[in-house]
Amino acid sequence: MKTYFVTGGAGFIGTNFIKYLFESYGEDVRVINYDKLTYAGNRKWLEEFEEKKNYRFVQGDILEIELLTKIFKEEQIDYVVHMAAES
Repeated sequence: MKTYFVTGGAGFIGTNFIKYLFESYGEDVRVINYDKLTYAGNRKWLEEFEEKKNYRFVQGDILEIELLTKIFKEEQIDYVVHMAAES
């Protein structure tokens, strides 16, 4: 099982990318969704993933080096997909 670390996964594009991963790989993929939840993100868009065992949401800023270091030490992350942005 491959693990994806997705920044900005609560935004429109990030949410749809996570949905694509689950539709394509089902139980054979693990997603860690890392999002600050500013005006650009919407936790409600993530409700369909919340019950999945292979999904984890972490609220955080990409500038929080200590939190990111902790996550990367705890998890076996195969891919990082960076979509965190504000426009």
